[in-house]
Amino acid sequence: MSALRIGLHTDGDPWEPDEFKLVEDVGFDILTTGEHIVFHRPILDVVTVLAYAAAVTRTIKLAPSTIILPLRHPTIIAKELTSLDVLSRGRLIASIGIGGDYPREFPACGVPKSQRGKRSNEALEIIRKYWRGERFDYEGEIFQLHDVDMLPGPVQADGPPIWVCGRSEAAMRRALRLGDGWQPYMYTAEQFLHSVKRIGEMADEEQRTLPQDFAYTSFIYVSMDASVERAREYAIEQLSYRFDLPFEKIVDKYCAYGPPERIIESLSAYVGAGANNLIVGLVMPPDDRRTWIRRFAEEVLPGLRRLSSTC
Repeated sequence: MSALRIGLHTDGDPWEPDEFKLVEDVGFDILTTGEHIVFHRPILDVVTVLAYAAAVTRTIKLAPSTIILPLRHPTIIAKELTSLDVLSRGRLIASIGIGGDYPREFPACGVPKSQRGKRSNEALEIIRKYWRGERFDYEGEIFQLHDVDMLPGPVQADGPPIWVCGRSEAAMRRALRLGDGWQPYMYTAEQFLHSVKRIGEMADEEQRTLPQDFAYTSFIYVSMDASVERAREYAIEQLSYRFDLPFEKIVDKYCAYGPPERIIESLSAYVGAGANNLIVGLVMPPDDRRTWIRRFAEEVLPGLRRLSSTC
């Protein structure tokens, strides 16, 4: 059994410094924020937001959820994430994915969408080399580097842990081969359990022993209300806007909603499926975040703390 870490997601929205600090003060373990470069709604740059949060917090882990890796050159993102790790004194977790759910971003960044998997694999190899302090050459299909290194290095030995986000078998294999954790996106608890088992099977196939601290991270949106119906309707309203999708068709699969005891029950299914990290996207009014963060910390966090991961 391993201790469960619980994070709160900020969705790339502008937050006040005291709101970031409150997330740490009420007992969350991780603070995350979202990433899109070109999107249908306003969203801030993930590296800038995390640097802002790093300046006003002291102990909470910080994670982009999730960097769309193929949109960035690996040398640039390695430098940005190294700087975040240094400025936060070693509190960074690097969550990466290949994107594709909002295709307009790729031409906007001059990146062929068809190359996103290959670009991400090569980028991860390059970032690892920088973080190990190597002076190296790299000859890939996409990237060619000659006689490069990077100073300063990250605070964390060999660099921040890398969580690979995705939904596919290719993403699972990327997590196994190149990452320190798996963070599926829009998964039910049943899908999450299947992915945990599948990664174990892949590890056996490749004769790799996964480290005990390999992260299995589930991201779930949460809408709190004493009324199940009101919580559900608010989730549909807010998430339909955030994703530009008719969320009434999928809210029951990908959102925990209702009073605290119902939310704890919903989230416990992911822990039972093997999650050792839960990232909560708390759906709440932007002008009253402090109240809702405190409510979740008082009414839900204690119940989650009594859960333990089976991984």
